[in-house]
Formats: sequence, C-alpha cells, structure tokens
Amino acid sequence: MNLLRSLALGALVAGLVVLPSRPAQAGEICPALRWTTLGTAGGPVPTPERSEPSNLLVAGGQQILVDTGDGTVGQLAKAGLELGGVQTVFISHHHMDHTGGLAAVIGLRWMNTFPGVLTVYGPAGTREIVDGVLKTMQPQARVGFGLGTATLDPAASVRVVELASGATVRLGDLVVRTAANSHFDHDGPVKTDAPVSLSYRFDLGGRSITYTGDTGPSAAVAELAAKTDMLVSEVIDLEQIVAAIRVRRPDMPPAVFAQMREHLSTHHLTAPDLGKMARDAQVGHLVLTHFAIPPGPLRLSEPALRAGIGESYGGAVDLARDLSSFDVGCR
Repeated sequence: MNLLRSLALGALVAGLVVLPSRPAQAGEICPALRWTTLGTAGGPVPTPERSEPSNLLVAGGQQILVDTGDGTVGQLAKAGLELGGVQTVFISHHHMDHTGGLAAVIGLRWMNTFPGVLTVYGPAGTREIVDGVLKTMQPQARVGFGLGTATLDPAASVRVVELASGATVRLGDLVVRTAANSHFDHDGPVKTDAPVSLSYRFDLGGRSITYTGDTGPSAAVAELAAKTDMLVSEVIDLEQIVAAIRVRRPDMPPAVFAQMREHLSTHHLTAPDLGKMARDAQVGHLVLTHFAIPPGPLRLSEPALRAGIGESYGGAVDLARDLSSFDVGCR
C-alpha cells in the first residue's frame, strides 16, 4: 500500500461519520454560526477584484474551511485568523479554483507545527489530491526546518475522509449533510466512480447554512436546502459573461462557442434559476458568491442579478465581497 495513502487516513462514507471535535464552550447558550466569504471569484481566471473561492464557517468553537481556492491562507490572515485554529476542511469538487490553496493549508499548518490533525473531507479523489500534496512536501521533510528539532512526518498531520452523496458527518453538535449536484452532468444518484460535485448543509442547534458549491439547477440541492436559514450560492451573469468571452475569443469556432454557452447555462446557476431554487426551498436569506461575471466591479452586474433573482424570490439577498461575514442568530 502506498505509504502516504496509508498514513492519510480516510474512508468512503455513505452513512454517518463521527469524529472528535471541540464541543461548545460551557455556558454557550447560542453558539456562533457564521459564514465568511474569504474569496468570491467565480471560475479559474484570476481577477484583481476577488480572490479565488474559499469560505470559513465558524460553528460554535470550530473553524472550518469550505473550499480552498488559491490565496486561502492569505485571506485568513487578512481576516485576523490563525491557520492553526482550522482543523477541518470540506472540499465541494475537484476543480483547481476550489482546491488550489489546499497545499498551503496543509503545508503551512505542518511547518508551524500547529497541534492536532487536519481532516479534509471531499468527494472521491480527495485522497489522491492530498497524497500528491504530501509527496511535494517530502524534500522539505528530509531537510527539516533547521531548528534543531525533530520534524513531524507530514502525512501524520492530515487525514482524508471521502464522502458520497447523501453522507452525514457529525462534528460535535454540528451536523453536515451532502448532496450531489448538477455541476458534473448529474443530479442525485451518481454512477460508481463518476466525478462528484457536492453541496453541503451545516446544521447547528436548529439553525442551518447550506452551500451550493458549483452547480446548475438541481432538485437535489433544493431538497438539501429546504427551509435553510441561509443559502450561500454561486451565480452567473450568463449574457454578460458570454458576451465578454466572445470579445476575448473571436477565434472560437461557433460549435465550440455553442457548447461553452450550453455548459455555462446548465452547470452554473443563472439569477432566475437561483431565484426559483431559493423560493422552492423556502430559504430565509440568500448570499451570493462565486461570481461568474465579466472583469470589473461587482456593481456592474448587481442590478441584473438582483432583478433575475427577484422574479421568483422575495427574501433577503446579499452580494458577498471578499471577507464579508454573515451570522445566523438564534431564534
């Protein structure tokens, strides 16, 4: 068995996973449930306005990363948070804009010898990604830190738990549920060994936050998000982004352009489709992130996004910026 694979502990989960976590503090009547959008860019093209997709969930005494796009550790620092406070990561799917910062999360926790083991949850294939990260750390592990102290084996600092659609994870008082969405040409049941894009629901003390990750219209996601207090969702300004691509790529053959447009319209959520999902799921509060919009200020797309969502959904809508935070208070 591959040494890294054996040391990076993991399991394919179809039922309930129970792992130790820090409990709520004594006397904590209403534990915090807060979502911070560390990076709100959509897609793999870096922009000067927004960092790549990453989020921080604070649930009671736990700090949990949800997706780790490039720049995640820097955004944590901007938020005034120590990387050592993070012991859990959830990955929605294996596109580089959502995983590009995972190596820094794993590697810098190890270099700083922060206590505890980092647990990385994600769909099948997550273990392979972490094994690759650990392999890149071996040259430094052989050299050490130059501090005259023994160096912890990098593989002992991280474990992997691979999740299937419909899995439930319990982390102390926090319950996490998953659903396969439509980002990879499926919605609901998934064929064996097919790549999976997961949406997550986080429940704590009768309150909930649901995160779509990348998805198109999806009955499974709407069901997962039913009556959630906060839905954190991706969104695409389809007509504007398609027009921008046509300007940047006039050489693109018509057939390829049509295929690209079909992908964007079915594997991502337009504002009208998102409004319908939020209405059908009876969402309390909608937070937009992962903006697939043309380069430039978010305010240029904001009117169209709000109008499209408002065709069906009348609840509160916020357009997140990098380092925006949203609390779900106790009822």
